[in-house]
Amino acid sequence: MKQILLSVLVLLISATSFAQCNELFISEYVHGYGNNRALEIYNPTNTAVDLSQYQLVRYSNGGTTPYAVGLSNTLAPAECWVVVSDKRDPNGTGYDTIVDAALIAAADTFLCPVYNQNKMMYFNGNDAITLEKLNGTYVDIIGKIGEDPGIAWTADTLNGFTSAGGARWWTRRNTLIRKYDVQQGVITNPTFFNPTTEWDSIGNQTFDHLGWHQNTCQPNSIKNTAKKTNDCFFYPNPATNGWFMVKGTEIISSVEIINSVGQVVISKKNDVARGDMKITTENIEAGMYIVNVYFADNTTTTKKIIIR
Repeated sequence: MKQILLSVLVLLISATSFAQCNELFISEYVHGYGNNRALEIYNPTNTAVDLSQYQLVRYSNGGTTPYAVGLSNTLAPAECWVVVSDKRDPNGTGYDTIVDAALIAAADTFLCPVYNQNKMMYFNGNDAITLEKLNGTYVDIIGKIGEDPGIAWTADTLNGFTSAGGARWWTRRNTLIRKYDVQQGVITNPTFFNPTTEWDSIGNQTFDHLGWHQNTCQPNSIKNTAKKTNDCFFYPNPATNGWFMVKGTEIISSVEIINSVGQVVISKKNDVARGDMKITTENIEAGMYIVNVYFADNTTTTKKIIIR
């Protein structure tokens, strides 16, 4: 009898162990200002995984209607795949405003450029997000399908982790990273969604963790430590209304504009710790200019802009 019980226990332990580290899960969730939306998918297994067998799904505002978008490519062991809202037009306004340059730099793919064609990447903090197999099997769930938490899910136990009591938002205007010891996704719709159980909150507009994830499934994996290269974008370009915006992949410390004979015609420091700046050009002549963008991490990038 003892031998039978021991065998059953061994089988249970083996089954539990097998259930860990054997399937993809969502390792990072980004909901920022404007169209800044991103999700990071992590492969904790020891084999490459075909992403075309999976889909991302949004269940909006407590609804159960799936807005799904398929994936592609192959994800190697201990690697991440970053998907970002496909808003890359520097001239976009309103609902089509360009996403932050840091998200553009971090993306492996861009999804859902048109809202009326696919609504998956337009999650607003109160939408359940899932990673599913193509047959609808849940691989991971963020939030609770069928529940509208109000503005967002929170850590408020008295109000069922909803925003009804005015608690700090966790799934809106925030970046969440899966905790180090989480080894698999949530595969059944939870009774309550308590974001603090499996997620760490690292604040709004935080994008520098995208593209890498470390956890106990792959404890020996090494973060990519290649030298960081920053980039920036100007819009509109050409600048025709007496100003243009600079958006960078890092906090901008200052911007310098140089004319065709090497004279500095504008030198402006950034008064706030942000990755964008508005540059007024009303007092300089039309033409092509060199723009040096200096970042807070002591890197620099140089690009051209046309001013009319």
